[in-house]
Amino acid sequence: MTDNLILATDAYKLTHHLQYPTNITKLYSYGEARVGGRFDTVSWFGFGMILHDYFRQSITTEMIDEAEKISELTFGTKAYFNRLVWEKVRELGYFPVKIKALPEGLEVPTGNALFTIESTADWFATSLNALEVTLMHVWYPTTIATNSLYIKKQLVPLFKKTGTLAGLSLAVNDFGLRGATSLESGKRGGSAHLLHFRGSDNMAASKYFEDVYGVAGRALSVWATEHSVATAYGSGQGEFDYVNAQLDRAPDDAILSIVIDSYDALNFIKHVIGSPEISTRIIKRSGRIVLRPDSGNPQAIDLQVLDLLAEIFGTIVNDKGYKLLKHNVVVIQGDGMRADTIVALYEALIHAGWSADNLVVGSGGGLLQEGFTRDTERFAIKASYAETADGKTINIQKKPKTDTTKTSKPGLLKVILKDNRLVTVSQSEPGQDLLETVYENGAMAFASGKTIIERAFGEV
Repeated sequence: MTDNLILATDAYKLTHHLQYPTNITKLYSYGEARVGGRFDTVSWFGFGMILHDYFRQSITTEMIDEAEKISELTFGTKAYFNRLVWEKVRELGYFPVKIKALPEGLEVPTGNALFTIESTADWFATSLNALEVTLMHVWYPTTIATNSLYIKKQLVPLFKKTGTLAGLSLAVNDFGLRGATSLESGKRGGSAHLLHFRGSDNMAASKYFEDVYGVAGRALSVWATEHSVATAYGSGQGEFDYVNAQLDRAPDDAILSIVIDSYDALNFIKHVIGSPEISTRIIKRSGRIVLRPDSGNPQAIDLQVLDLLAEIFGTIVNDKGYKLLKHNVVVIQGDGMRADTIVALYEALIHAGWSADNLVVGSGGGLLQEGFTRDTERFAIKASYAETADGKTINIQKKPKTDTTKTSKPGLLKVILKDNRLVTVSQSEPGQDLLETVYENGAMAFASGKTIIERAFGEV
């Protein structure tokens, strides 16, 4: 499906070419996550997705005709639609703009320019910000990546204190594709999570990460049952048949995840997993067994399950002084998990003397959907500079008296490293500009996924 980028905007932006000073020949805007959002830094990610999906296509006559028709229906007149400008874009075969952006994967303090866009043709200047809405959608993958980054930041000391970092990349798993608002958001949000963790059942995101950034197989998953599988065997003897079937059919060295709460999770642990028949088979396996008690209060049920499993399989005390289940058995919690409850669950286990290595979690809506909007990190795009036909330059700035947090930056900008911190300054100030050209008059270049991942993992 090809989107019509002329229409991928707010309707009123199509009228702005009639509103600017008539002699404007250049316009320059920047995008940022303003200070005052949920997090003080953002994990900058996803701009390559926007370029990949939308800036490789050309404007066609059919798009122009369609946009003119819908514009007339929207405004009741054709007079607002700048057909001449879009016909010129069609003839060029590209958007006459230059876009610069910070390298993806960086952790960036809020209040910094993340990207800039400027017109490269006089006649396109007053239509430049019609592209703003498309660019603004980078708020979503960046916000999801930021949420996952902060989960990781909080888990790192817990794993270091009670175990090892070996399993951290699989500690938080993406179960969110089915709950995303669209396949597109599921792919973008899922890819953002893959910047910081590898555990994911979001195969669409894994493929998308490869398509955009060139890294295949980023998402990792396992043989895992669900309730439709478990309940197909029925209760009672069926619960034994259900587990035996998985042990029979899964490779002996495979990680095997078994949902246990179809009827009674604690009874399942005591009488099915704890039976001589099943426990002996699990002990003899070389692959890990992961048990999923999703129903109920996570902190209560997971600790109960761990205590029961300790009675069945025994524990060891690791070199950090925390308990580990023996025989490669762990617990996965896949319900009610979001940033705060994930960290709280790990903290509860540790408080009870368990190593963080005994637990992994899966998250759906709490990872990709719940509570995330453009305002979570206060994303905005603002014009900051213009030039006129008679050679004048204009520094443009928004400065509302009633909300100074919305004050925008004037002039031409760059981002430099100053005192080991990223800061946004005027282009006239000294310092190497970290904003890199990612699109210029149809030519596109952005970093590979491997490089982006290395940057992101280097932040913790």
